[in-house]
Amino acid sequence: MPNINDYVDWRGDLSFKKSPVNDVDIVILSQIVLNDLSHSVPKKGGAALKDCAEKFFSAKSRRKKPGLIIPLTIPLIFKKIADTARFGGLILSKYVEDIDESVAVQFSALTADAPEIKTRFVIYSGTDDTIVGWRENFNLIYKTPTRAQTEAVKYLENAARDFDGKIIVLGHSKGGHLALYSTVNCNAETEKKIQRAVNLDGPGLPECDGAVAAYLTRQKKILTILPQSSVIGRLFEHGEDFRIIHSVNEGLFQHDAFSWEVLGTELVGESGFTADGTGVDNGLRVILDGMDDAEREKFVEGLFGLFYATGCSTLTELSLSGKEIFKAYFKADGETKKALNRTLLKILSNKYLRRCIFETMRSMKNFTKKDEETLAALANGKDA
Repeated sequence: MPNINDYVDWRGDLSFKKSPVNDVDIVILSQIVLNDLSHSVPKKGGAALKDCAEKFFSAKSRRKKPGLIIPLTIPLIFKKIADTARFGGLILSKYVEDIDESVAVQFSALTADAPEIKTRFVIYSGTDDTIVGWRENFNLIYKTPTRAQTEAVKYLENAARDFDGKIIVLGHSKGGHLALYSTVNCNAETEKKIQRAVNLDGPGLPECDGAVAAYLTRQKKILTILPQSSVIGRLFEHGEDFRIIHSVNEGLFQHDAFSWEVLGTELVGESGFTADGTGVDNGLRVILDGMDDAEREKFVEGLFGLFYATGCSTLTELSLSGKEIFKAYFKADGETKKALNRTLLKILSNKYLRRCIFETMRSMKNFTKKDEETLAALANGKDA
């Protein structure tokens, strides 16, 4: 099945001037910001993507491993596009990464300029391997704005302030949600410069979000792209246009953008969502609708309290710490246990949610020795 890697082989020799920006380009750009670019993109000014990639692949410049949920191909496609006429000359700048457990924030963003078409890409990162990043995601179910949402609006307005061309805002997963949120909530001067915003399988806007009027006027610029069994991307409300595409993976792992099928310059479409995907979406909505904000907060506080009690800081570490999670649960106070039990029982009583959880756990166990060897090779600056 052709995917974004195959697209680079086929289309990489053509500039954006010769072949206009398409949705496959958007998917590729959404992935590179998941790399740690803090030592690769200049703090001031910008540098060509090919030069940033060269720095990134030096042993001293990369600090963190991709982790359990980040495809191992993320660093490799960065190297692949660096050698192309299409992507290698993009000017990267304004890279930020803000991870702070004390205020539950994980925010990362990047700007990429294509001077020949006077276009600026504002790219938000999805959730990384950190537990704090996932904590912030869960916070969305009971409060908004989150710190990442606020930072996303500031980032977009700053990126637009010194630019007089067209802007395309984009992101995958939480990054897609931030692309949506910042487009809806930015000031009018910034919004005029936005040509389009693309949310790649990211959540919509929570019902408690206050920017309804702006959303109704700006949603025509927004496109959400969802695989046929999307779970994460169907959370919350989507009033904007959306497109259903084909993934070769099952269930939650359709979220992996490398599993999305590509044909020419397009993502292969699907006619509708699968029964399992719809079942999970409906199940989550019923559970959340049956909880008030206080109950939602208690559940999130309790769940992540267990995770932090293990001493783990990443999902990779957490996946290897099952015993510590159970120990933390038995040490929790009665109210916390009650909040966790009540919600977890509702989740497990839904056959679609139960199947999704078990399939996810089974897939997580496939973090094999080969994967670890690949990560080690990447850490040493070698090709996998």
